[in-house]
Amino acid sequence: MMVEALIAISVFTLLGAAVLSGSTATRSASTRAEHAAVAENIARNQLETILAAPYQDPPYSYTPISTPPGYAVTADALELVVNDTNVATIVVIVTLKGEPVLTLGSVRTKAP
Repeated sequence: MMVEALIAISVFTLLGAAVLSGSTATRSASTRAEHAAVAENIARNQLETILAAPYQDPPYSYTPISTPPGYAVTADALELVVNDTNVATIVVIVTLKGEPVLTLGSVRTKAP
């Protein structure tokens, strides 16, 4: 009877550890998805702000929008074609605590 109790305790301990491990993995994935969603929202808002502003010849660094705590954003206009400032590649990078989370790119042309 003592052996059966020990086996039952061992089985429940293993099952508990498996459930805990699974819930930890689920929480971690959920957190990563939340960070990615926030980063995407920041990047899209930054890009929308840039596209609403007058065209700037590349190379140019745009003023970053405000972000939630821990996040930061940079936005730069780079030459798409060397020595042609009429077309710029816009690169928006969102970081969380200094680590890159999302990079978003777009192309913008100078209006005639």
